[in-house]
Amino acid sequence: MNPEPTQPKPPSDPESQLEEQRLRIAELEAKVAAMDQRSIELEQEIARRGVKLSCANIALARAKIAFDEQSKTREEAVQDIAHDLRTPLTSIKGAAQNLLDGVAGPLDERVHAYAEIIEDQSVRLIGVVNWLVQAMRMNSGTLALDEAPVDLAALVERRVRALEAIARQRDIVLTVSSVEAEIRGDSGKLQCVIENLVGNALKFTEPGGEVSVSMHADAREFRVVVQDTGIGMSDEVLSRIFDRYYRKPSAADGTGLGLVISRQVTRLHGGDITVKSVAGEGSQLTVHLPRP
Repeated sequence: MNPEPTQPKPPSDPESQLEEQRLRIAELEAKVAAMDQRSIELEQEIARRGVKLSCANIALARAKIAFDEQSKTREEAVQDIAHDLRTPLTSIKGAAQNLLDGVAGPLDERVHAYAEIIEDQSVRLIGVVNWLVQAMRMNSGTLALDEAPVDLAALVERRVRALEAIARQRDIVLTVSSVEAEIRGDSGKLQCVIENLVGNALKFTEPGGEVSVSMHADAREFRVVVQDTGIGMSDEVLSRIFDRYYRKPSAADGTGLGLVISRQVTRLHGGDITVKSVAGEGSQLTVHLPRP
């Protein structure tokens, strides 16, 4: 049996077609209106966020200005205090040195020992004042170098010799060996670096121990190596010694800034400071300075 032929669908009448078109147009208009409304809402949200961002930027700018002004005020205050402290400390150091040089006559062994202590501690306090000034400059981003030719070997030997009295007090053998080394740098700041590293080595070395300062050179750099037989450092301490204000648990005093500033000063010279240490076996800190 043959299937019956499919009957064609009767065409819609014109009124139905017109109504369908109206419905489609109404749907499109509703969608467009919804999109327009969403666009307006997005523009309003962007505008609100833009205002908030502008207000935040203004507040941030004001905070920065206030911070800069406070930093400048703090730096000026520290500079004034440092000047007021350096003057009497320098006089105390000079008077102690005159006593040791015999300007006031011969000293017996006991008085000589007291004069050494006065000189040593005045040098230490002057160093603390200098480090505080450097720390303030580092915080404010104004730490800079006053560069000139530097005889690095003479500088190292001079700073080590200045600490010999402290080594004797603590019954520590302090030695220094150097090689000829001429660089361009900031002599004053480099002296503070060497004094800080050697001073730390003496601080953390037990009586009867040794601290050696040696200089080495190759085609690329000069190295100042400070080696001690002290208490050494654990891995945890090693990971934090260059953190600002961090002090070793065994440290009874100090600002926690010495190594931070020392490394910053060395990096400003194009070098760095590296550390090796084993708990109970001593430490080795190396100042790397590039050849000119």
